[in-house]
Order: sequence, then C-alpha cells, then structure tokens
Amino acid sequence: MDQQRRIVCVGMCVLDVIHVVDHYPVEDTDKRCVTGYWQRGGNASNNCSVLQQLGGAHVEFLGMLSASPAFGFLCEDCHKYGIAIENCPKTEKDPPFSSVILNNETGSRTIIHSNPEFPLLEYKHLAQLKLSNYGWVHLEGRNPESVLQFIKDIRNYNKEMKNTINQIRISVELEKIKDEILILGESADIVFLGKDLATYLGWNQPEEAVMGLYDKFKPQAELNNSKPAIICPWGAEGAGCVDAQGNYCFVPSKKVPLIVDSLGAGDTFCAGVIHALQVLNKSLPEAVQIGHSVAGYKLGHRGYDNIKNFWQDQRENSK
Repeated sequence: MDQQRRIVCVGMCVLDVIHVVDHYPVEDTDKRCVTGYWQRGGNASNNCSVLQQLGGAHVEFLGMLSASPAFGFLCEDCHKYGIAIENCPKTEKDPPFSSVILNNETGSRTIIHSNPEFPLLEYKHLAQLKLSNYGWVHLEGRNPESVLQFIKDIRNYNKEMKNTINQIRISVELEKIKDEILILGESADIVFLGKDLATYLGWNQPEEAVMGLYDKFKPQAELNNSKPAIICPWGAEGAGCVDAQGNYCFVPSKKVPLIVDSLGAGDTFCAGVIHALQVLNKSLPEAVQIGHSVAGYKLGHRGYDNIKNFWQDQRENSK
C-alpha cells in the first residue's frame, strides 16, 4: 500500500461519559461508581483511534463537528491521536453524547445515547474530499441517499484508475436496525454486518447471517460482477465471513482471561480488520483473526491508549 494514502472513517464523533461500577445499580437508588471519566467516542471516531495506533497509514475522521465549547475536548483528542479532521464541517448545535455504565462484575457495557437532532453529513460534505488522497473509505451505515451518491463517485473514480493499486476500497458498517441501509452494503467491497441487525433480519447464526445477506445482494459490475465480502462478528464466539466469490468460513475468537473494558470492542475489531486488509495485505480470514486479536487486546485494557503496544506485545508473547 502507498503509505501516504489515507484511510478515512466517515460517521459520528460523540462524547462518552463513563461510570465504572462494581455491580449494576438497582433502579431508583444512589450509587457511587468505582471511577468515572469521559472520552471521545462514536463508531467512526473509535475506528480512527485504533487505526492510528496500529500504524502504517495516515488516518482521517470525517463527520459533523460541533462548535460548542464542550466539543473542544473531542477535537483536541483527535489532534492528540494524530487523526486528521480538517475536512469536517461544523454546526452550532450541541454535540451528541452517550452515558455509559461499565459493570466490573460481568464485563458488560450499557449505553444510553443522546442525539438531539444533530445534523448528519450531507453529500456536499462528502463530495469535497480529494479522492486521490485516499486508499480506503470506511462508512457508517446512515443517511443512505447521500452516502450512496458518494460511493458512486468513488466507483467512477476507480474506473479512471488504470492501475488497480490506485483504486479506493470501500467498507460499510451495517449496524443500525434499518432496512434502508442494506443498499449501502451492496455497493461496498467489504461489509461489516452487526449481530443485532442480522437477528432483526431473521438470521440467528453467523453463517445464516452472512450467507443470507450475500444471497440478497446482486452482483456489481463495479466489482467485476462479484459481490461484497461480508463479515459478521458474533460476540465472544467469533465471526462468520464470506468472500466475494461466496466462500464461507467461521473464524473463532480466543477467550479473553479478564474483561476490563468492553466499550468499543466492536469498533476495534472493525479497525483491526481494515488495517490487516489495507496495510498488511492479508486474506479475509487472516484479517478477521487479526481483528479478533486486536479487539481481545482492547478488552483487557481501559480505553484505547494501550493499543499502541499491541504489536510489541504480540511479538513478545510469540517468543
């Protein structure tokens, strides 16, 4: 990969207000938490944090930013991580935020989102990107009309590239329980299918989920009449995946001895897979295995800062 071409993650950046408790609180009681803090969150924002620390590529976040003073911390944190945000539009509206309860007893995380009519990116914001700067575009599955138009722009750009190494790969995260976002997956190279959406669509096993979605998709001329590869993480069990030619495999995950922080584990998995495919040039099953490893490592550490030590710890543990 051309190391100077960016990976851009398109979606949300929010403020996560986190309370760590020794057990889940009983309703209508007062409870003191073990510790509390806030951090930058949002799926695409978290993807960027992980990708930047795994190394090997310049990383950009593209999403609506708030001019509210409360959002200043999030912008500063992007700069701290070395995540580019210069193409982000701004609004005067207060930023979205999430209240998160991390339960030390079970390792669970409970999230309550607050998004008071915060504006989404529109096509005009996406269209401003100079596509030659990018090697991979990752998109949260939302606002399908604008995102689909942007994907078409990328496909037209790729047609003009005689050397396929200069083409842009597209991944889409289908997580929101909305039928209308499925069309975005059909137009991508890689689809990350959320378990909740899969079960909503009637698929109760990982193979059933990825093959069910694969069968729904039509072959795409832009993909040489093949279909997108699909990955569906299935909790602690592992992930089902199918490649563009319809070959299915299940990649199990390793058991994590102690879960310290499960917030953002799915975002970490997604970023680990993208890194393995784009930077390390791994096969799909190999990339999914690396995604499991990075996500498992994150589960054992609070926040995202320790991911910078992932590769070194992997080398030491393999000795």
